[in-house]
Amino acid sequence: MDRNEFLPYNDTPCKFKLRGGKEVFGVVWENSYGDRLMHYFSTAADRMRYKIAEQINDRMTCEQLKTPVELEDIVLAEPLL
Repeated sequence: MDRNEFLPYNDTPCKFKLRGGKEVFGVVWENSYGDRLMHYFSTAADRMRYKIAEQINDRMTCEQLKTPVELEDIVLAEPLL
């Protein structure tokens, strides 16, 4: 999946099919670090915890609640809502 295909699913609870056939349920979102975009995966519940930790600047918790993901590894996204 490229970024343009991904944007409608950004920060939306989805079922994701990964290269290799594995299916995962959760949220993928993008963060920018300077001129670099990074994408992360977590469960929907952990994403909510991440947002709370981010608001109080709890970086350690934020790091524990996200997993880096490459968009190229996502072949399909289906919103759960």
